[in-house]
Amino acid sequence: MIVRIAQYSGKRRLLLGIASIAAVLLAQQALTMFAHGRLTFLLIGASLPLVTLLFGALSGALLLGCGVAFGSLWMEPIGKLPVNGREDQIVLFAFLVVGGLLVAAGHQLAKVAKRAGMAEAAAHDAAARLLRVERDARHRFDVALNSAGVPFCILTPVVRDGKVAELRWDYLNAAAAQLFSQPAAVVIGSSTSYLRPAGWDADVLFDRLAPLASGGGRDAFDVRVEGDNGERWFHVVAASLEGSIVAWFGDITPRVQAEQALSNADRRKDEFLATLAHELRNPLAPIRQVAEILEQAGVTDERRRWCINVLRRQSAAMALLLDDLLDVSRITRGALTLRKGAVALRDVVDDAVEIARPTLEGKGHELVLDLPARPVHIDVDRLRLAQVLANLLTNAAKYTPPGGHIGLSARADEPEIVLSITDNGIGIEPDTLSAIFSMFSQVNRDHHRQGGLGIGLALSKSLIELHGGQITASSAGKDKGSCFAIHLPTHCKVLPSPIVIRETPAASLTTRKHRILVVDDNVDAADALTALLELEGHEVRTVYSGEEAVDILSHYSPEVILLDLGLPGMSGIDVARQIRKTPSTKDVTVIAITGWGQPQDRARTAQAGFDFHFTKPVDVVLLNEAIGSAFAAA
Repeated sequence: MIVRIAQYSGKRRLLLGIASIAAVLLAQQALTMFAHGRLTFLLIGASLPLVTLLFGALSGALLLGCGVAFGSLWMEPIGKLPVNGREDQIVLFAFLVVGGLLVAAGHQLAKVAKRAGMAEAAAHDAAARLLRVERDARHRFDVALNSAGVPFCILTPVVRDGKVAELRWDYLNAAAAQLFSQPAAVVIGSSTSYLRPAGWDADVLFDRLAPLASGGGRDAFDVRVEGDNGERWFHVVAASLEGSIVAWFGDITPRVQAEQALSNADRRKDEFLATLAHELRNPLAPIRQVAEILEQAGVTDERRRWCINVLRRQSAAMALLLDDLLDVSRITRGALTLRKGAVALRDVVDDAVEIARPTLEGKGHELVLDLPARPVHIDVDRLRLAQVLANLLTNAAKYTPPGGHIGLSARADEPEIVLSITDNGIGIEPDTLSAIFSMFSQVNRDHHRQGGLGIGLALSKSLIELHGGQITASSAGKDKGSCFAIHLPTHCKVLPSPIVIRETPAASLTTRKHRILVVDDNVDAADALTALLELEGHEVRTVYSGEEAVDILSHYSPEVILLDLGLPGMSGIDVARQIRKTPSTKDVTVIAITGWGQPQDRARTAQAGFDFHFTKPVDVVLLNEAIGSAFAAA
């Protein structure tokens, strides 16, 4: 209390001193009433040092003065200030001297008390500042760790018999608290063997973190967790800190999933390349063998016709493989566009059945169609939708044992148009059902036996999505068949356009024979095309470079020029431009025969003056129609 009062202001202390002086004088008056004389200064003298100490030297001096006056009034003559008795004068003087000394002593003690009070106040302020700094630091610590969004914790080891017996949670930030099914207040102070994040292995935590508590250092490791939300991965970085362990738990699940996806994609890519090599070798083998047969002497006409059929079938199979690859590439780059138009649903189904018929008949399957009784017309790309349906029918045929049952049904009711292909084949395992539409994925892992690149379903899915629909698959399990369904939005259903009836030509457009120039740097391809055209009765000349083509036009006047684009030196584009600049050849029909079939390639040939654009391998029937139609139009 003395130290606290010493910190009061001078005015406040003086007021308190006057109040205390009044109380002392009243008490002294009461004492003197009963025992006056030598006891006149007893209470005042005893109070002098305390009043001076508490309320300052001014209050002490005032009490001293009041005491002298009070004593004078009670000495002879009583009631008057002058003191006549010698002994009373000595007592009064002695009181004055001793009282002065007491006031001086009290003043010194007051200074000491004031300094002590200042020191105490300074210590209190320092303690308050330290507490505030610590509180602010802890707040910043919490804010920083909580805002990081990465689980962070501090664990304290419990040592028994000189060994770490267990680890206890000492601190959790907000992100770490979310890993527990219990509130953070419950977790803190508990052992890792009793409370830990859901799905975490207590032994893994203890085995990896306990050595840090005793030996110090740093450790980093990955933890796989099986929780309610599936598999998760955490990267744990832990270090020793003054006998405790600090640890960060970074959720690396997206990174691990991305790595697994890349690994799976790389594996599927390798499988795809192996399958592609296999599928390309399949048609190449009979083509090569047929070529060797045709080289033999004495080949009969029947054997030659058989060889021709084999070449056509196998080259068509290779062309389909390449078409699928190109379609996937176009869709991936967003370069494939649909050519929509009103078409009868039955016509699309007929196109698909016709494409898949060889496979269906080859395995002796029964195909049952269930189509709407009334005509239904839809606004779609007829070629692409038929391609998808044919792919699904072919897949059903491949994965159904011989003599199986395959059904194709169509429903055009609200709210969508549904085309379903069902079979009683080998079915699809539940764990692979969700992945069959992925690129390079196959229903049957034994793809070398079934054939195919594993891109058909992925391509079909993309084509249907371009139409604004979706494709789904379902199966009851192994050997229980499967069902693939194409869902098209109801707005695809349209009214048919009026049919324009045209007269059929009385005779074939290709009955007239023409002078033709073939230009291709691939000698085999050029000679083979020349031989085919000669069999049609045309007069054909052949050259193998752009420069030769320009030179021969100076003395040979063809009616049609079949021109390859990728010629060495002078390209086919340059040759076509030269032809169009020359008056004698500017009206010649120029047809591109090339391996380049992208839309931009067709645009280049059109700008260069080509009349038609065919991609290799060219269909001879279509080529003859193009040749004949050019002259029919003239």
